[in-house]
Amino acid sequence: MPMQPIAIQLIVEEHRAIANVLHVLQAVVDDARRGIAAPDFERLRAVLVYLDEMPARVHHASEGGLLFPLIRERCPALRPVLARLEAEHERVERIVRELGHALSAWQVMGEGRHEAFELLARTYVEMYLGHMKVEEGYVLPVAMDYLDEADWQKLAVAFEHQRGEQAQAALRKHRELYERIVAKPSVN
Repeated sequence: MPMQPIAIQLIVEEHRAIANVLHVLQAVVDDARRGIAAPDFERLRAVLVYLDEMPARVHHASEGGLLFPLIRERCPALRPVLARLEAEHERVERIVRELGHALSAWQVMGEGRHEAFELLARTYVEMYLGHMKVEEGYVLPVAMDYLDEADWQKLAVAFEHQRGEQAQAALRKHRELYERIVAKPSVN
């Protein structure tokens, strides 16, 4: 079986990191709801910063700016799915900012705002995990079928350029933030 193209490897690795952070978000909220632990607002804030920064600045830019246009060109039948996924990118970016506001309200206004944050967080986690499942289970396999070696080489160069020297500092910061988020085990 041939090795996966670098573009797919990077997207799948980023999906794993995003999923891990989403699971931390859910675990911290669940622990607070069950009274197992006091709300860890600092960790929740770090989670939201990561989910606001990394996907929008790196991951979605790779998919929407580099991979999806090539898939759209090679497989026109996938255009509606790609349009839906790009709309979801915008939606998850908007919701994470709403989560930031809801988190501030919970922290400042107290327990009466916990449920609103929890419901929004649960919706966000389920939606984002489902979104990534469609990308990995449907879009990436179609890309493997429709893109040729020259396309994958072009994407590898584009991904490298996108994540070039200037972006490396930001990527290191995202990695450090990710490590800080997942390093602390949840109580459950």
